[in-house]
Amino acid sequence: VGKTSLIRRFVLNTFDEKYVSTIGARVSKKEVEVPTVAYKVKMDMMIWDLIGSKESTRLHEMYYRGADGAIVVADITRLSTIENI
Repeated sequence: VGKTSLIRRFVLNTFDEKYVSTIGARVSKKEVEVPTVAYKVKMDMMIWDLIGSKESTRLHEMYYRGADGAIVVADITRLSTIENI
Protein backbone atom coordinates (compact mmCIF):
# COMPACT_ATOMS: atom_id res chain seq x y z
CA VAL A 1 0.00 0.00 0.00
CA GLY A 2 2.90 2.39 0.68
CA LYS A 3 2.76 2.94 4.44
CA THR A 4 6.54 2.99 4.75
CA SER A 5 6.86 5.59 1.98
CA LEU A 6 4.27 7.83 3.66
CA ILE A 7 6.04 7.54 7.01
CA ARG A 8 9.46 8.20 5.47
CA ARG A 9 8.09 11.33 3.76
CA PHE A 10 6.50 12.61 6.99
CA VAL A 11 9.43 11.84 9.32
CA LEU A 12 12.47 12.41 7.09
CA ASN A 13 10.98 14.48 4.23
CA THR A 14 12.49 12.04 1.71
CA PHE A 15 11.05 9.72 -0.90
CA ASP A 16 12.50 6.48 -2.26
CA GLU A 17 10.89 4.79 -5.25
CA LYS A 18 12.29 1.38 -4.28
CA TYR A 19 9.78 -0.94 -2.62
CA VAL A 20 10.95 -2.25 0.74
CA SER A 21 8.69 -4.75 2.48
CA THR A 22 8.21 -4.19 6.22
CA ILE A 23 9.18 -7.19 8.33
CA GLY A 24 7.63 -7.09 11.81
CA ALA A 25 7.62 -3.45 12.91
CA ARG A 26 9.68 -0.34 12.29
CA VAL A 27 9.45 2.58 14.73
CA SER A 28 10.13 6.21 13.78
CA LYS A 29 10.09 9.33 15.95
CA LYS A 30 8.90 12.77 14.83
CA GLU A 31 8.72 15.93 16.93
CA VAL A 32 5.73 18.09 16.01
CA GLU A 33 4.31 21.35 17.32
CA VAL A 34 0.60 21.35 18.06
CA PRO A 35 -0.94 24.83 18.20
CA THR A 36 -3.43 25.62 20.96
CA VAL A 37 -5.32 28.84 21.63
CA ALA A 38 -2.62 30.18 23.98
CA TYR A 39 0.64 28.53 22.83
CA LYS A 40 2.26 25.70 20.88
CA VAL A 41 2.88 22.33 22.49
CA LYS A 42 5.86 20.23 21.37
CA MET A 43 5.02 16.57 21.11
CA ASP A 44 7.06 13.49 20.20
CA MET A 45 5.17 11.09 17.95
CA MET A 46 6.26 7.47 17.90
CA ILE A 47 5.10 6.07 14.57
CA TRP A 48 4.91 2.29 14.26
CA ASP A 49 5.04 0.87 10.73
CA LEU A 50 3.57 -2.63 11.05
CA ILE A 51 3.66 -5.49 8.57
CA GLY A 52 0.35 -5.52 6.71
CA SER A 53 -0.39 -9.24 6.48
CA LYS A 54 -3.49 -10.99 7.82
CA GLU A 55 -1.27 -13.52 9.58
CA SER A 56 0.14 -10.76 11.80
CA THR A 57 -3.15 -9.91 13.55
CA ARG A 58 -2.07 -11.23 16.96
CA LEU A 59 1.22 -9.37 16.69
CA HIS A 60 -0.66 -6.16 15.82
CA GLU A 61 -2.86 -6.51 18.91
CA MET A 62 0.28 -6.54 21.06
CA TYR A 63 1.61 -3.38 19.40
CA TYR A 64 -1.74 -1.55 19.74
CA ARG A 65 -1.84 -1.82 23.54
CA GLY A 66 -1.36 1.60 25.10
CA ALA A 67 -1.67 3.45 21.78
CA ASP A 68 -3.43 6.81 21.84
CA GLY A 69 -4.37 6.74 18.16
CA ALA A 70 -4.01 4.99 14.84
CA ILE A 71 -3.82 5.86 11.16
CA VAL A 72 -5.10 3.17 8.83
CA VAL A 73 -3.82 3.19 5.23
CA ALA A 74 -5.52 1.45 2.30
CA ASP A 75 -5.16 1.54 -1.49
CA ILE A 76 -8.55 2.58 -2.90
CA THR A 77 -7.61 1.04 -6.26
CA ARG A 78 -7.26 -2.41 -4.62
CA LEU A 79 -10.48 -3.49 -2.91
CA SER A 80 -8.68 -6.24 -0.96
CA THR A 81 -6.69 -3.64 1.03
CA ILE A 82 -9.94 -2.06 2.21
CA GLU A 83 -11.65 -5.39 2.96
CA ASN A 84 -8.70 -6.49 5.11
CA ILE A 85 -8.80 -3.49 7.45
